[in-house]
Amino acid sequence: MKKIVKMMAVLGLLSGLFGVVATRTLEVKAEAANAETKRVWLHTTYVSWWDGDLANALVGVHYWGGTSGSDWAGVQMSKDNANNLWYFDVPSDTTTVKFTRIKVSDPTAEPFNKSVNTNLPVNPNLSRFELWNDIVNGEQGGAWVDFTPATTTAVSAFAATIDTDAEACSVKAAQAAIDAYNDLPTFEQNQYAALLVGGGKTGMDRLNYLKDFYNINTPIGSSVSGRIPSSDNSATATLIISALGVSSLAGYYFISKKKLFG
Repeated sequence: MKKIVKMMAVLGLLSGLFGVVATRTLEVKAEAANAETKRVWLHTTYVSWWDGDLANALVGVHYWGGTSGSDWAGVQMSKDNANNLWYFDVPSDTTTVKFTRIKVSDPTAEPFNKSVNTNLPVNPNLSRFELWNDIVNGEQGGAWVDFTPATTTAVSAFAATIDTDAEACSVKAAQAAIDAYNDLPTFEQNQYAALLVGGGKTGMDRLNYLKDFYNINTPIGSSVSGRIPSSDNSATATLIISALGVSSLAGYYFISKKKLFG
């Protein structure tokens, strides 16, 4: 009988230790968030031909100066109709960009046109690079100009998916809303978070309400799945499992001591 109890104690101890390791792994995953980015805006109104032949020449941006950069001749930018600007979200430590007209037939070749190199302003989210008609050493000139972005098309579309009870009021819908928000780039996450959505509430107020009301574990602003517990839950589970492991060890010690001195 003592052997069985001893074996159970050892198994309990091992389970506790493995549980701690497993929970720690989940906790690390729960803290892994989307990489932070910053937005680069491009204004082409003064040089209308820059985006006038999209079938053959893509609007692109080449970026570098941080821990990662793009391959030449850059990456394709997207159009935000609400602001009538082109944009791309670069890593947060990017320092320098060059705008290009990428050849659709050969994206890695020398582009049709390119701008001068330009260092990003302190807050590129609130600045746009305006291309000018003047040429500097064969490259298109321009300058950064401050502006206040309107609510982007993407943020408006996201807000519209959870602006009624029918769209948001269920566990599935609330989880989908948080997951969709987490998939947005940093600029649009921040823009929606501050957006007034009615009743004096912001977008972040709404997301936090849905998260708390439906007891959703997914951290807001993270790429983590809802199936992974939050760091708070992981910490609690770790303490419980650790306590079980310690209790098992104490039981094993007690049995061993009784055998020696009994």
